[in-house]
Amino acid sequence: MTTIRKAIITATSIPPSPSNLIVTEGILPPPSANEAQVRILYAGFNGADVNMSRGTYPLQRKAPLTPGYCLVGIIEIPPSTSTSSSGNFKKGDTVIAVTTYDAQAELVNVSERLLIKVPASLASHDAGLQQVTAISLDWNTAWGMVAHAANVQPGQRVFIHGLSGAVGQGLVALSRLRGAEVYGTASLRNHDALRSQGVCEVWDYRNKEWVGEVVGRLGGMDVVFDPLGFESFDESWGVLRTGGILVGYGQNQGSLAGDRDARSPWWHVVKLMARGVVPFTGKRGTFYYIRPGTQAYRERAAELMDMLAAGEISVPIKAVWDLTTEGIREAHQSWGKIPGMGSLLIRVGAKRPV
Repeated sequence: MTTIRKAIITATSIPPSPSNLIVTEGILPPPSANEAQVRILYAGFNGADVNMSRGTYPLQRKAPLTPGYCLVGIIEIPPSTSTSSSGNFKKGDTVIAVTTYDAQAELVNVSERLLIKVPASLASHDAGLQQVTAISLDWNTAWGMVAHAANVQPGQRVFIHGLSGAVGQGLVALSRLRGAEVYGTASLRNHDALRSQGVCEVWDYRNKEWVGEVVGRLGGMDVVFDPLGFESFDESWGVLRTGGILVGYGQNQGSLAGDRDARSPWWHVVKLMARGVVPFTGKRGTFYYIRPGTQAYRERAAELMDMLAAGEISVPIKAVWDLTTEGIREAHQSWGKIPGMGSLLIRVGAKRPV
C-alpha cells in the first residue's frame, strides 16, 4: 500500500460547492498483474470533472470520488503480465491514458490496454508533456469527429460551438488542416485570436444572431459540432444543409451555465440519434464519444502525436492549476469563465528532467 495525495469530490450538488472539493491523502493498493502504476505529471481538467461535481455525469461513481479523466505520467511499476499489442511497457516509460476517474492524484494504477507510449521527442520537455495530455482526450475527440464521424472534406463549411474551448481548438485546427471553412461561436474576447487562426466568421455565443446569419446569408452548414446539447441540438440541426451532419458530444450546457437544472442529457442524445435515422430529411445526426483501449483510439493518438512532433499542429494550453485544494477549487470555479483558448490541466508531479 502507498500513501498518495489526491483530489476528492466529497459530495455532489447543483450548483457545486467549493467545500466539496479537497486534496487529501489516500491509500493506493499495488497494481494487479495487468496494470501499471503510473506517477502522474499532468492530468486533464474538463467538463466531465465539473459535471461529476454536480452529480450529472452519466452513470458516474457515487461520491466520494477522485476525478481526472486523462493523464501523462511515468511508469513506476510495469505490468507483470503483458497483453499489449504495442509492445511491453517498462519502468520509466512516459505514457498517456484516458482513465475517466482517478487521474488527479500522485499515482494511479492503470490497465495496460489504456496505456500509450509517448515519443521521446515529446516526453523530454514540459511543453510536450502538457500538449500530449490534451491530445489524449481533447484532441483525440476532435480528430475522431473531424476525420471519422463527420469525415470533413475540402471546401466544406464547418460550424463549431465553443471555438476557443479545449476540443473546439482541436476542431478548428484539424478541420482547417483538411481544407474546410470554419465558422462558429465564442466569447467576444477571443474573436480576433480566432480570426488569426483562419476562422472565417465568429459570433458571440451569448446571442442567437448566428442562426439567421448561417441559414439566410451563408445557406447553411455541411457539418456542425455541438458540445452543448439539450436545446442547442435543435438549433444546430436547423442550420444544416441538405446532406449535412450534426455531431453532438460533451453535453456541457448545464455546467457552463452554472444553472440548477439537473435534467438528464439522455433524452436529447436519443432524439439526436433518432433524427439521424429518419429517412427523407437529407440530414444526419450522431453522438460521438471516444473509446479508450481500442485500436482506433490508439491509432488516432499516434497520428496526433506524429503531427505534433512534426510541427503540423500545436496544442494550446489555456490554464494549469496545481494539485492543491486551492488549485482544484479554482479550476472548478473558473470553468467557462477565464480568458484564453485551449485545454485545461492539473499539474500533479514535478517537471520531467530534460
